[in-house]
Amino acid sequence: MFSGFSHVMMFVTDFDRAVGWYTTKLGCRVNFSHPPHYASLQEPQTNTRIDLHPTESDSRDVGHGPMPYFKVQSVAEALASLAAKGIKVGKVQQEGPTKFATFWDSEGNALGVQEYTAE
Repeated sequence: MFSGFSHVMMFVTDFDRAVGWYTTKLGCRVNFSHPPHYASLQEPQTNTRIDLHPTESDSRDVGHGPMPYFKVQSVAEALASLAAKGIKVGKVQQEGPTKFATFWDSEGNALGVQEYTAE
């Protein structure tokens, strides 16, 4: 079902400050940035993608760990497969051409799947 690791989503309360920190402190390069909505960064030594997504300052998203995403060929098929195993799944979402969804582990931790049709 999974074809590889996609990225780590980090929720942030100050978008500009976070992009600055990741680029200056960690040396990440910007794949794309659409302030204040979303940024995709690349850590060059490990080639790890780190995405930044804003959230409210009092959100439980910040400081409670990142959200790992797994690459899939079809988000809908992956959700169906997970749901068939009794796993709680969210709805397919789309931002631009990117389709993604959330599912949860036994402890309530969120994980994600993102559709990749070509490598």
